[in-house]
Amino acid sequence: MTHRAALTTPVGCATAHRPTLRLLAALLLLATPAAAQVIPTGTPAADILLSQAIAEHRVFLTCSALDPATHAQIAENWQRDVTAAAAILTANQVPPEAVTAFTTAAQPENLMPAPDTPWAQVKTLCETQPDWQQRYYQFNLTILELKLPAAFE
Repeated sequence: MTHRAALTTPVGCATAHRPTLRLLAALLLLATPAAAQVIPTGTPAADILLSQAIAEHRVFLTCSALDPATHAQIAENWQRDVTAAAAILTANQVPPEAVTAFTTAAQPENLMPAPDTPWAQVKTLCETQPDWQQRYYQFNLTILELKLPAAFE
């Protein structure tokens, strides 16, 4: 997974990775056994984009869960992007098992915490990303349909 902070802050900035480290720690708390692993596509740039988009949408889907309309819209947009990404991967001769692994890992139910996850852990994840909604509505996220083709150039 790449670090959004690393892309927007000067190299060597000590605070550049703190939000990402907090996010990774919170995501590890919420990892579900049902979530499939992404199999490498053979193109590292594509792998990074896929992993980044999944991590971002884990936050968006989890933190929007208390607002059914927002959650439904995020899930619908994500599914549309996953479908487009699968088509891009297939068109670039990514092995079918890698495409299937990605689409399985990207299913909204695999990005959400397990039903028995304590509320405190969910709250911790969302607190590490207090600007998640602003980022989403300003399109400050990885849109695979737009970015993935460049990974294969």
